[in-house]
Amino acid sequence: MAMKWVLIVDDDPAILMLLSTVLEHPELRITTAEDALQAFIQARDLKPLLIISDIMMPGYGDGTTTLKRLREDPRVPVCPIIFITAMDPAQARPLLPSNDPTIGLMQKPVDLHRLRDYVWKLAGLSAPAASAVGTTATAA
Repeated sequence: MAMKWVLIVDDDPAILMLLSTVLEHPELRITTAEDALQAFIQARDLKPLLIISDIMMPGYGDGTTTLKRLREDPRVPVCPIIFITAMDPAQARPLLPSNDPTIGLMQKPVDLHRLRDYVWKLAGLSAPAASAVGTTATAA
């Protein structure tokens, strides 16, 4: 069975830790990147089933620049990307391609239950028998 990877990209270590904890599942591997360059390298090497990315990040480029580079690279299979942002949705939506049905947008604070359910469903997973995943916190 192929490893099921989720890549979480954010320049805030607290958000990386929160989302990694919320998405934790015995049949899912979570990896994180703090900038767009790390995200690009990991996406190329791990071929994740999903990328969750902040839009505004320092360094190699923001989330939308990374998306463009990922889509242009034949070594990276197309996978869904959920952008999370503290920006107003009216400002964020124009930054994202409108013709790509694999692109989603969630506003911070993220609805952690909704995100976890979406990721687990996408991965074909059900809740672990003794799930003690904490989902009462909200991302900043």
